This record gives sequence, C-alpha cells and structure tokens, in this order.
Amino acid sequence: MRLGCVSGVTVYVHWTWFLLAAMAVELRPAEVTAAVTLVTLMSVFGIVLLHEFGHALACRSVGGRADRIVLWPLGGVAFVQPPARPGALLWSIIAGPLVNLILIPVLTVLLWLSSGNGAGAWHKTRDVLELLWSINLALLVFNMLPVYPLDGGQTLQAILWFMIGRVRSLRVSAVIGLIVGVAAAGLMLFWKQEFWLALIAVFVVMRSWQGLRMAKVMAAAEAMGYEVEER
Repeated sequence: MRLGCVSGVTVYVHWTWFLLAAMAVELRPAEVTAAVTLVTLMSVFGIVLLHEFGHALACRSVGGRADRIVLWPLGGVAFVQPPARPGALLWSIIAGPLVNLILIPVLTVLLWLSSGNGAGAWHKTRDVLELLWSINLALLVFNMLPVYPLDGGQTLQAILWFMIGRVRSLRVSAVIGLIVGVAAAGLMLFWKQEFWLALIAVFVVMRSWQGLRMAKVMAAAEAMGYEVEER
C-alpha cells in the first residue's frame, strides 16, 4: 500500500502491518486502552520510518540510488544502492542507527518534560514515551549486532571491504549471518518457543543465503571483468 512520497522516496506499508496492529489491539492487557495501543504502534512506526529515511537520504548523498521504503511487521527496508565504494556503503548503512542515536536525547527531553505533569492523559503520554524510549534503544542495540543483514552486519561488511575486498567481505558477513541465524531460529523455535523472534531469525538466514549467492555471482562477474550491483 503506497503511503506517499517524500524527497523522492516512496513509502509503502505491507498489508501484514495492519494484521499486526489488529492483533496488538486484540491481545493488549486489560488496563491498556485500544487508543494507547494504536498511538504506541504508530509512534514505533514513525521511529522505524525515520531510521529507514536515514539510510535512504545518506545513500543519495553519496550518489547512490534510494527511492523506495517498505514497512512491514518485522521492521522496515530501505532499498538502497550506494556506489560500489566501501565508504559509500558504510555511510549509507550507519546513518540509520545514527537516527536512533539522535532520538535518545530527544525522547529523554520529552520524557523529562512530561514527568512533572499529573495523572490522566499526561500519565498515559509519559507511559508511551517511556515505552518508546526503551523500544528505540532496543532497536538501536539489536540493529547494531554484527550479524548480516542487520545494520551491524552490513557495517562489518563495509569495514572488511576496506581490508579484504568487496566479494570476500560480503561472503564473510553472510556466513556469520547464516550461522547465527540458524542457531537463533532453532533456539527461539524449539527451546524458547518465541515465534516472532524465530521468524526474524529465519529472515536473517534467508537474507544471508541470498548474500552468499550474490557474492558468488559477483566473484564470477569480476573474473570476467564485469561489475555487479549488490541488491
């Protein structure tokens, strides 16, 4: 579903996001109203969107292509194609977590301003801000894990690119992501029985496998003197 276009970047939301919103409202604790649940979801939606715009605008600032963002229940994806330079990739990736880092003092100030108010609506606002502060920090920490295709894993890939080249850096990062993803999927599904976390781990495995295949294609293309764009 197309939401709109900002600075040449078109934003879409996957239909499953609405399914998640309906589930969150239906399964919310009895003491939490549907309105508070929806406000919290939309606020998280906004944080993820800002994060993805960080990626997109940073990529375009170094001459890359970034014209589409898709939001879905497991987060968001900014479809970025930076120039084939390690520095350009590094900036395009790290700009997303930098948005979350900037949001920490912003949310802290808003939380401080709301702490002196009384009960009622202000109390609910403070609860939402506390939750958003925690979620933003959790997203930052989780995203910076050095596991491909998370931002931390792609940051590792960009740093390794400086030292061992584009193809080998992608291969190393993808192998790490594949190993961690398989282990995490098994742990979350069969021991912890956390379906959503297991689903994220499966996504990591799929993207890591795709990264390995891309590394193979890029190696073959380089051997023949061609250049392949990483997607």
